[in-house]
Amino acid sequence: MSLKPRRLDIMVDLIYLLIFGTLVYSIAVPQGQSGSGSWRTLPSIAGGPRQEDAVVATSDAVWVLGGTMIDPFRTVDAVEYYSLRDNNWHTAAPFGTPLNHLNAAAVGETIYILGGLSEGLQWLAQGISLAYSPAANAWQQRAPMPQGTQRGACAVGVYGTTIYLAGGMTILDLESGDQDVVSTVTAYDTTSNSWNTNLPPLPQPRQHVAGAVVGSIFYVLGGRTNGQEKIQNNVYALDLNNPMSGWREMAPMPTARGGLACAAIGVIIYCLGGEGDQQTQSQVFPQVEAYNTVTNQWSRLPDMPVPKHGWGVAAIDGTIYSPGGGIKAGTEPTDEFDCFTP
Repeated sequence: MSLKPRRLDIMVDLIYLLIFGTLVYSIAVPQGQSGSGSWRTLPSIAGGPRQEDAVVATSDAVWVLGGTMIDPFRTVDAVEYYSLRDNNWHTAAPFGTPLNHLNAAAVGETIYILGGLSEGLQWLAQGISLAYSPAANAWQQRAPMPQGTQRGACAVGVYGTTIYLAGGMTILDLESGDQDVVSTVTAYDTTSNSWNTNLPPLPQPRQHVAGAVVGSIFYVLGGRTNGQEKIQNNVYALDLNNPMSGWREMAPMPTARGGLACAAIGVIIYCLGGEGDQQTQSQVFPQVEAYNTVTNQWSRLPDMPVPKHGWGVAAIDGTIYSPGGGIKAGTEPTDEFDCFTP
């Protein structure tokens, strides 16, 4: 199924918008894998398996930040990047505070970490904010997350020079399994080094949730409430040019899942993997589903060759890069690295 917006679909949507002020949607996802695209295997992460990390892209590199590693099991502050110039992995300066479920984004060539969860047996929210310059290979402290908004496992989106965070969690107890979920929405202005907490909360709390910005719209996709089995398929949209107008609910994702990853290419948001698949032994979803933000429709693409959850992906020049992640429900990180070109 082609993902290119059809002129008729666009005209119909515009008519609905003009007359009714809303969109009528459909979910065009037949059984099996209907879309096009190809997967390619790349060199494994040099530093070893990684999960519950953050993945961001600069113009010519894919960055893996923090997360958990094994042998022994631990939370790390390690930073590695895969250079598209030489097709090799390199080590960069660590950020100094081990974090998992960290929130991160790149604005231009600068990488930002905005909170996450701590190391130990009880992972607790940390409000630290950091900025990294690849040219200087150095991290700098930035304004911390405001009191009461510290969290990890958020949906992250970038609009201009501002980074938006939606949902998240403040605690995950590894022994008891206790965890929470929040609906908080905040924004960090990288130019003024300031936070905005006056944004409408999500309609429902979410953690282990995906996010992307297309145009001026911040999309929050899937995720879960407080537990691995409480997966969701809602898609919420917020117009960042008029955020106080509130969130709108869009066509739901065909596959409900938490711990998924997503990346936007043009007007399409690609949602990959995730946790909570009761049809497989690993309980990890292989599905790749594409959301057309123009037609408000979903389509199915070729499955992940290695299903993953609890990680991130990033797009550069029309290709989505997927380093590391968990290959079984809970914790089993991998160093496998592949990419998908729609």
